[in-house]
Amino acid sequence: MRITIIGSGALACLFGAHLSTAAQVCLLGTWKEALTTIERRGIRVDYASGSVTARVMSTTDENAAYPSDLVLVLVKGWQTERAAQQASRVLDKRGLAITLQNGLGNYETLEAWVGPGQASLGVTTQGAEIISPGYIRHAGGGDTHLGITDHTSERLYKVAELLNISGIPTRLTNALDQVQWGKLAASAGINALTALLRIPNGELLTRPDAEQLMLAATRETVAVAKAKGITLPFDPDHHVREVVRATALNHSSMYQDIARQAPTEIDTINEAIVHEAAAVGLSAPVNKMLAQLVRATRSIDYQVQK
Repeated sequence: MRITIIGSGALACLFGAHLSTAAQVCLLGTWKEALTTIERRGIRVDYASGSVTARVMSTTDENAAYPSDLVLVLVKGWQTERAAQQASRVLDKRGLAITLQNGLGNYETLEAWVGPGQASLGVTTQGAEIISPGYIRHAGGGDTHLGITDHTSERLYKVAELLNISGIPTRLTNALDQVQWGKLAASAGINALTALLRIPNGELLTRPDAEQLMLAATRETVAVAKAKGITLPFDPDHHVREVVRATALNHSSMYQDIARQAPTEIDTINEAIVHEAAAVGLSAPVNKMLAQLVRATRSIDYQVQK
């Protein structure tokens, strides 16, 4: 199978390294330093058990990635429009494009460009952090879920088999909305706060005020999901605390974005929850506040950078 991963960040490198053991993989992106490093030295991944280096193709040239049987979109939410356009150009007419991104709205953008028969939504709880371009640390394992539909079932079975063979535990589900909103509920409570406070995830449980804000953002998200008819099979407080404990040493992706003065995914996480709440007649004041604070922080960073 010929696979193009759109992205060159932590998760793109992680999936690329794993899939390279069972398929022909190309990383397509815009981060030239990372792509050049990967082309020259491969992807290095540090695990708790040791380090591995995987050889993959890496390029900024779409022509080098065409045609692809599978495209995985692993970029930040603010890059989705560009990535979806690229996916439409490199994807084989019988291929499948899957978004494994954080937050809401990415699938709809991808589907608009590649078509409903060639777009699929997935959710992964794999974690990784960038150490330097092309060099990452595996920050925690977890299941990857792919949402199965009548249009995509046959191809998704093959993708799931390939991911499992490659060491990425993967399941197919007819209830991906529950998985997506479950991850969103935890992300809403954890990502913005850890980014604003510049702390690893686990510290949220050592600061009472931070913990209460985390719980409030998570509860708001679960309430919106319930109003949309999506029943999440967990207690929100217990769920987000468990996620924090499991990822205690990790720095959230939004923390990493702010630390390197890069745009964040606040619009597809906390801000998206605010919009979804309004659509069902609810409000999400804590998520709104967190979104505003992150945007304010980014404004300060941009001014300092200039």
